Amino acid sequence: MFYIYLSAVGSGRSKKEAKHDAAKCILKRLNELGVSSTPEPDPDEIVHALSVDSPYKGMLQENAVGALQELCMTHEIQVPEYKVIGDEGPPHAKQFTIMCQVSKLEESAVSRTKKQAKQLAAFRMLNRLKSSLADVLASTAGEKDGPSESRKSGEISSGIAVSKYKELGSHTLGGRKTVIGLKISEYHLMMKNLDSVLLKRLKDGNEDLKMEAEDDPMGVLKRILEELNLDAEFNGIGTIECVCPSSFLLSPDQKTILLSISTSLQSVVFGTATTEEEACKMAATNALEHLKLMSS
Repeated sequence: MFYIYLSAVGSGRSKKEAKHDAAKCILKRLNELGVSSTPEPDPDEIVHALSVDSPYKGMLQENAVGALQELCMTHEIQVPEYKVIGDEGPPHAKQFTIMCQVSKLEESAVSRTKKQAKQLAAFRMLNRLKSSLADVLASTAGEKDGPSESRKSGEISSGIAVSKYKELGSHTLGGRKTVIGLKISEYHLMMKNLDSVLLKRLKDGNEDLKMEAEDDPMGVLKRILEELNLDAEFNGIGTIECVCPSSFLLSPDQKTILLSISTSLQSVVFGTATTEEEACKMAATNALEHLKLMSS
């Protein structure tokens, strides 16, 4: 009986990988000495054995969870929910599966750590939302750059009315985001929670406020919008031709004014009259009726 003492040094990115490298060196030296009863392993098999997956392999550099949360909050989408739906593998090589759910959309990802699986699932959901809502996101980004040419021309055409009531529409509506996380069947519920003392008095039939709204609808609307922290904007579309029954035909010199209110979703009403000033007053009256109806 005889003993052979050999030693070797292995290196690697982890202890397990270094251990495999050291064992490979010992086997190679034993085969060189001709004292190994084990045939030299195939090099391809050795490479395969040394393929140790790091828990941080494929790790994302950016914070996809935070980016997804910001996107959902900005566009009033239901915030993402995360759930562990899988936990497989031996203790030293666990594989976690995490699902990310936004409204009815679901994406899942697998990784060696829960944190990384969550990031990957959020990354996939973020890309899916950006792809599905590309048009909406592009239009929202465009609004930040300034008013469009059509908006500018509309503002010019209604110059008289807008200059008279400029304090009502002094703020643009560009900051209001498109709601993309709401079902169409629930659109009519968006304004149920409008909280305004004046609007409540108007709905309750306060006679003094009702008479004031008839005489100065613009002033009453302005005060209500201030309570609700909403903006308004006039757009003139000039004269229009109406193809409808004769009883509804508009005279050629009538003006039509659109009034947009930055509710979520955006509310648009119009007024028609022989002058732009009167058309604005009618639009304001219609806006008051709209707010009363939709908040009831």
